[in-house]
Amino acid sequence: MISVVLVNPKYSGNVGSIARVMMNFGFEELRIVGDKSIINNEAYMMAVHAREILDNAKFYNSFDEAIKDLDFVIATSGARGGDRNLKRVPITPKELADKILEVKGKIGIVFGREDDGLRNEDIDKCDLLVSIPTSEKYPIMNLSHAVAVILYEIYAKKVENKFLDINMREASKEDKELLIKKFNEFIDRNKKIPEHKKELCKIIFKRLVNRAFISGKEAWTLMSAFK
Repeated sequence: MISVVLVNPKYSGNVGSIARVMMNFGFEELRIVGDKSIINNEAYMMAVHAREILDNAKFYNSFDEAIKDLDFVIATSGARGGDRNLKRVPITPKELADKILEVKGKIGIVFGREDDGLRNEDIDKCDLLVSIPTSEKYPIMNLSHAVAVILYEIYAKKVENKFLDINMREASKEDKELLIKKFNEFIDRNKKIPEHKKELCKIIFKRLVNRAFISGKEAWTLMSAFK
């Protein structure tokens, strides 16, 4: 199950448009960090025939609460990093779609505020970062348009895979957490790595593990090496 998670959206029209997009591409659960007043007449007007998604929307007081029961959390951002900002190195929506349908459990795709997006502390709590390639002249997309692009890619891949049988067991959340724990222990005990670089090493490894969508067998093989 894939949920759309909106963090403190500002405009009711955007929320309504997102509900419509979700209905277009077969997504049902909308989670909102913020006040219920965001769903008003304008939201229903923009949702058109997707009113039920707004009626069933779940509200949370904090980002942590909204993602607490999710097994895999994907952050989205228009701001992209590189060698100087490794926390902001993303994959594309197409790359996400190629692998996401293999993930087991509850998945959340998180979209930030219209004005400043997701903050670094929010992104750090997620397993993966996705960014939509856009023109440098105007790189930041409207929130509902960004949701549409990502959900379309996932839906299109689902249709493409309709008659495929994927047999490889995806690494579970527990498998990945244990692997990351073993790696972190390895880093902490390694005296050749400067202290100020250890935290960044841990973040990069977590991103690599989740970007690769590794199998359970791969996770346990790596764990054996770190042990």
